[in-house]
Amino acid sequence: MAHPEPKPGHQNVIGRNITTEMKESYLDYAMSVITSRALPDVRDGLKPVHRRILYAMNEMGLSASAKTRKSAAVVGEVLGKYHPHGDASVYDAMVKMAQTFSFRYPLVIGQGNFGCFTKETKVRLTDGRSLSFEELVKEDAKGKKNYTFTVDEAGKVRIAQIEHPRLTRRNAELVKITLDTGEEIRSTPDHRYLLKNGSYKEAQHLAEGESLMPLYTRLSKTGDAPLTDMEGYEMVLHPNHNEWVFAHYLADEWNIAHGAYARSAGKVRHHRDFNKLNNSPENILRMEYVAHWRLHSALTKTRHAQDADYVRKLAEGRRAFWAKRESREAYSKRISLRNKENWKDLEFREKMRVVLSDVNKKYIAEHPKKRIELAKRATKTLKRLWQDPQYRVVMNERIIRGNKNHTTNKTGKLKFDAICTHVLKHGEELTAGAYEQARKTVYPYGRATGWETGVSKYYGGDCKAVRISLIANHKVRKVEFLKEREDVYDLTVDGTHNFALAAGVFVHNSMDGDSAAAMRYTEAKMSRLSGELLRDIEKDTVDFRPNYDGTHKEPLVLPSSVPNLLLNGTLGIAVGMATNIPPHNLREVVAATVHLIENEDATTEDLLSFIQGPDFPTGGIVFGSQDLRHAYATGKGGVVTRGVAEITEQKSGQHQIVITSIPYRVNKAEMIVKIADLVREKKIDGIKGLRDESTSDVRVVIDLKQGSYPEKVLNFLYKHTQLEEAFHFNVVALVGGVPQTLSLKALLEQFIIHRKEVVKRRTAFDLRQAEAREHILLGLKKALDHIDEIIKLIKKSRDVDEARTGLMKTFRFSEIQAQAILDMRLQKLSGLERKKIEDELREVQALIAELKSILGSAKKILAVIKKELEDIGAKYGDDRRTRVQKSGVKEFSEEDLIPDTEAVLVLTKGGYIKRTDPEEYRKQRRGGVGVVDLDTKDEDFVTHVVTGTTHNDFLFFSDKGKAYQIKMYEIPEGKRATKGKSIMNFLSLADDEKVTSILPMPKAVKTTALSLLMITKNGAGKKTAASGFHDVRRSGLIAMKLRPGDELVSASFVEKGDEAVLVTRKGQSIRFKESDIREMGRGAGGVKAMRLGKGDSIVGTGIISKKIEHPELLVIMQNGYGKKTKLKEYKTQKRGGSGIKTAKITSKTGELIAAHVVTSPEEEVVAISKKSQVIRTGVNEIASLRRQTQGVRIMKLYEGDSIASLTCL
Repeated sequence: MAHPEPKPGHQNVIGRNITTEMKESYLDYAMSVITSRALPDVRDGLKPVHRRILYAMNEMGLSASAKTRKSAAVVGEVLGKYHPHGDASVYDAMVKMAQTFSFRYPLVIGQGNFGCFTKETKVRLTDGRSLSFEELVKEDAKGKKNYTFTVDEAGKVRIAQIEHPRLTRRNAELVKITLDTGEEIRSTPDHRYLLKNGSYKEAQHLAEGESLMPLYTRLSKTGDAPLTDMEGYEMVLHPNHNEWVFAHYLADEWNIAHGAYARSAGKVRHHRDFNKLNNSPENILRMEYVAHWRLHSALTKTRHAQDADYVRKLAEGRRAFWAKRESREAYSKRISLRNKENWKDLEFREKMRVVLSDVNKKYIAEHPKKRIELAKRATKTLKRLWQDPQYRVVMNERIIRGNKNHTTNKTGKLKFDAICTHVLKHGEELTAGAYEQARKTVYPYGRATGWETGVSKYYGGDCKAVRISLIANHKVRKVEFLKEREDVYDLTVDGTHNFALAAGVFVHNSMDGDSAAAMRYTEAKMSRLSGELLRDIEKDTVDFRPNYDGTHKEPLVLPSSVPNLLLNGTLGIAVGMATNIPPHNLREVVAATVHLIENEDATTEDLLSFIQGPDFPTGGIVFGSQDLRHAYATGKGGVVTRGVAEITEQKSGQHQIVITSIPYRVNKAEMIVKIADLVREKKIDGIKGLRDESTSDVRVVIDLKQGSYPEKVLNFLYKHTQLEEAFHFNVVALVGGVPQTLSLKALLEQFIIHRKEVVKRRTAFDLRQAEAREHILLGLKKALDHIDEIIKLIKKSRDVDEARTGLMKTFRFSEIQAQAILDMRLQKLSGLERKKIEDELREVQALIAELKSILGSAKKILAVIKKELEDIGAKYGDDRRTRVQKSGVKEFSEEDLIPDTEAVLVLTKGGYIKRTDPEEYRKQRRGGVGVVDLDTKDEDFVTHVVTGTTHNDFLFFSDKGKAYQIKMYEIPEGKRATKGKSIMNFLSLADDEKVTSILPMPKAVKTTALSLLMITKNGAGKKTAASGFHDVRRSGLIAMKLRPGDELVSASFVEKGDEAVLVTRKGQSIRFKESDIREMGRGAGGVKAMRLGKGDSIVGTGIISKKIEHPELLVIMQNGYGKKTKLKEYKTQKRGGSGIKTAKITSKTGELIAAHVVTSPEEEVVAISKKSQVIRTGVNEIASLRRQTQGVRIMKLYEGDSIASLTCL
């Protein structure tokens, strides 16, 4: 129903229907705003937020050559003047423009905490460990809390919790900081280090000799605390206070501050795990003295009684203690001091004198030869020592010291350090000679430790450690910019915002958990390429519009000297439409644009001879030139992208898959998690290890299991992870404010039109400026020609206005010329300055002529565009990162990726199955003991060994009469002695269902008209068409309907004219033609094939092919005996008979276990016992005997063992 237009109530009021107004005004406006915000302009390739960021940075003077400014200042400028939306959207957009994995050519240079340290950089933890950032990320993912040291505003060391260790930036630029300690730290150039004076400084600005805030730790010794047992605890130095504090005291303060317990909980700070060096706050607990003593006493008593490992470690500790010279010396010193104190007691002294005298007298009396031996040994030792000059010097010093009664309170290490310091202060290297020379100067009368002894005793033999200990102050020795680039990491420490590295210095940290840190901590400026997008914006090259409140103006579009929409691509979603444009290579885009300028009739196909395809910042591979051509021609279409993965083989023969690049916009960490999930959920088999070794480039290493198929695993990863992704082109951009889907040619044409307009407006602007300058120069030249009159006129004038008016009236100057003359300095009157004006005038007039010629020629405008493009391509162009493969992604089936090799399938009675290389079973002579096959469980043994190839289908027939089908390669490969996996993983068997027969079905069998002959334990037989089993569903098919108590024992392929031979456990056999059993449907129950005696059952079936000459029947008995018998001894009977004897069954041979029709003398037999002994021997080594014989020993069995199965290769 139409609504009537309202009547106007006033002459200035226009009547409007509200529905019409909503549709034509509000909705159209809303749609245009939403569209313009989400879609880029085809001319500069930017959305409004990106354009406003770059324009604001340009207005702030943040060019590529300028210093960076706080990101918060940039965001504030954008919000306040141009973009009245949330700060998150602006900052996120700015961060993306700085990320090298998001933008092919970043438009912003980010500094601050956009990135920090390489993944192997280690952080010093309070629990005594030093973990790399990579390890911290893994522990954080598991929920493990870690703590580090930090420095507060007062310059004191505290403990703080590590928050959110994370990857902050990919492929970042690096510097290497080398300290005077020899430590090397690799970080981004913009990361800030804490200086000794408490201020921060970026790595790239650190100067040689600057001292960083150090972390000094040591173990406590006697005297560090009132308690005598406070030795061996970690202590930390407050660097600017020269005060040592126990680390577990700091952890205690953290606990109290965070409410873990109250200060009144006790006075003893207890380590929960009894590890003095684990000072994590979670490991510290306050207790009362009595409770603490009881805890330690109970623990020691319990561990002595129950923990053999603890007792062993104590013994090892005692042995290690006594093995150290310093330990023995320290113990000896304590005993000596104790004895000296005791010796002051006259009663003790007399008692000991008597005891020792009696002991020595008794020993010497009992060992007269020993007395002589000791005397000779002592004399010999003294004579030998006295030949050493150093020994004589030492003894001489002792004698002199004793004579002079010279004493010193210096300890050995203090003396050693003092001498070394003297050497270093004089600029000498620490050597034995320099040390000895200095020792004579520093301690001319006293004794001091020798060089070798001191280095060994006090510094573990490390001369470098001596120098570091004495003069190193964690000073910067060198700052180097590195060529390689790597992913970088950081963490957050609330409050103090710094943490300790294992290198012994404190550094700044990222805050707030942002991937690029909070904007107040980062800095930014424009990249050099951004300058090309803004070039000449001040020359009226583009239109401006008022900002949202009318106080400022902003550009509708940037001049953009390059087709940025193609260079960096874009991704956006508007109402009812979206855009997805991939990034491209600068050189290729420039070449294509230049070609289109030169050949405006060029087609998209022509342009694709220059642009190969997308060039993603993350590299990778793009497949399908046909798909690419379609996408570029229509603006829509999908292409397949893949990361680069290589299969490598280790020296050990194990294979690895090494991923060196990933598809665009794929998160590497998430991809790794996905692979790990697939392995954990057992959706992929063959992977045993997964690790991220990425440094300067992506490197994810996947270790494969022995026997797995690398190509199959890699193909699975392509199908089920983001290692393969489809990139869908949707080239939608705003053309004149209207969304349009553009082909490659249309996009470049719009850019060229834009550049024509920009160059034309810029040239017109330059022409106006040049003409204005020419006008002034003409006035100055004329003034110089009449300089005397002009000077006279100016001197007579009362003021500037009168002089200006006089010049304009007398010499007909314009107001601008007159003002320029008045502003001219007297130095312009010199002849040289006059010549400069004339030269400049000629140059300006030449420029005017050139600018006019450009404006008057469309070809010249295009030539200017072409020249500028070529200059930019030469300046900023780089090599392609993404490889384009003309062919599409090949679809591989699993079978295509697996080599078709011979294999042996092994199944046990307990239902364990595996695939094995036939060469695992070495050939032996009959009668041998064999080798161990499967590592089976008790009472389990091998029942089936079937040969085939990895591509073969295998039919598994169960005792329930069902058939199942799987490929050989689906069964995991195992070594000879491995157990294998449960067959329930591969077949849908019931709990009480067992596999009784396995039949290989190669492709050749599927193309032949064969039948399937099945025989049951009770002698029933059935023949059915084999074609019904070519494709068996996973849940299985009913192969034969069985009577109660019966079981299916064998299944074989037969063709017309073949004969079958059945063998029973009691040694009977029957031979009949396959035609005696007619072909039936799968649901039939079969007919009687052999009449069995009481307690007898079928154990084997053989097929006698009409093509085989001189076949033989091989049988094997329970106790390892077997034989061959020529089948001509077995007459062909009708089915259903009781048959004839095929072997003499005795207690020696045991019952018959298996039978096989031998068709070639080159066949080999593999027999397996219940205890998993295996023998492989040629059938030609087994004797051919008559039917009613016992046979010969084929396999020598251990006591209690028996034959389980037989197969022939």
